[in-house]
Amino acid sequence: MTLEELTKYQKEFDSQHEGNFKWNEKVTDSNIEILEFLLVSLTGELGETANIVKKIVRGDFKLDEKKDELQEEITDVFIYLLKLSYQLDIDLEKAYADKMKKNWERFSKYEK
Repeated sequence: MTLEELTKYQKEFDSQHEGNFKWNEKVTDSNIEILEFLLVSLTGELGETANIVKKIVRGDFKLDEKKDELQEEITDVFIYLLKLSYQLDIDLEKAYADKMKKNWERFSKYEK
């Protein structure tokens, strides 16, 4: 699937679900709490990912033992990034291309 297709799929999923607010609602000044919720949720998923890595680093588990869990948590992070991008009306493909152009220039001194 392309990024556009993944975003469309996520929008379809979100349009079928609702909690205290519509899961697919655009973020505006009048509903800024949606942005807060998305960022807190993203941070929570990233924290779960970091917790798995912490346990691997301290020797509780081998990476291979936790790879499936890591995959799931990283996917949760990705889902929230997709949601943030479409709910803030950000063209993630264009934003990525623009940012990478800046990064190529910024990090050119580190090229091999």
